[in-house]
Amino acid sequence: MQYEEIPTQKIIDRLRQTLEPRIGIAEQPLLGTENSASARDEDDEDIALLKTGFDIYNIPITSYQRRLGSAVIAVRKIVRKLLRPVLERQVIYNFANTRVVQTLSIQLQKLQENQQTLEKKIQSEFSSASPEVTAQLETQQNAIAAFQSEIEQIKAVQQQHTAILEKLTAQLLDRQQ
Repeated sequence: MQYEEIPTQKIIDRLRQTLEPRIGIAEQPLLGTENSASARDEDDEDIALLKTGFDIYNIPITSYQRRLGSAVIAVRKIVRKLLRPVLERQVIYNFANTRVVQTLSIQLQKLQENQQTLEKKIQSEFSSASPEVTAQLETQQNAIAAFQSEIEQIKAVQQQHTAILEKLTAQLLDRQQ
């Protein structure tokens, strides 16, 4: 059973195109950044979207109703005035979260750069020390092999001595009887 790959980026782009005009963030300029469409990657686009959409209080009030349009707008303005304290606190909260996310994103980028630098440094130090380490390893392996061959020779001599000793012991026992 094969599964189709979900076009995540297309879905995100479509949602942004649909939601931006509705929540009134498309008209506002980005604060000190490029347009979200020309942002470098998804994180930059998301941060740009946060920057432009944190102010939920100052959204343009519109109505798509032809007959009751002015009444709907009047009701929405009254509701906005009633919800002003809540909306203002939400705007402050959204702004603080936007700053935190941006700060964390910058810190993450710096940490990733530092990690790459350290990886390169470790790789260069390991590769420059590698011939010395390899030579030491070969020397130690040769010494171990020499010791093993000496141990084998000693075992062979020991077996010979044990055999000779057994013959001598047997001859002595034969003479004593």
